[in-house]
Amino acid sequence: MNKKYASLVKGLFITAGLLITPFASAGVQCEGKIQHIYKWSDRQTLSIQVATPEGVTNWIRMPTKSDESMALTAFASGKVVRVRWEGDLNFTKCIDGWPDNTEFEGWWLIKG
Repeated sequence: MNKKYASLVKGLFITAGLLITPFASAGVQCEGKIQHIYKWSDRQTLSIQVATPEGVTNWIRMPTKSDESMALTAFASGKVVRVRWEGDLNFTKCIDGWPDNTEFEGWWLIKG
């Protein structure tokens, strides 16, 4: 391969990497069953812990009443939940986690 062709290919890879980077997801996804639900007296919402194959997560504070309803439904029915944290994260696995009782930011679902 000549130098001109190699330089062109390298430039294409760098350009593709720069174009893809803004669309890369920085989220962390956890899956498991809600193990515990707790209501601190100084908080207005519930907090949950999710049991994943790696272990139990730190406490996750539910930000809205609809999140609380989903959590109670999943807990009562024993359904598996998928929790996806979004935003500026400093961890890559759920078990590495966030500080206890961090308000959830992202999306989650109850698996059928």
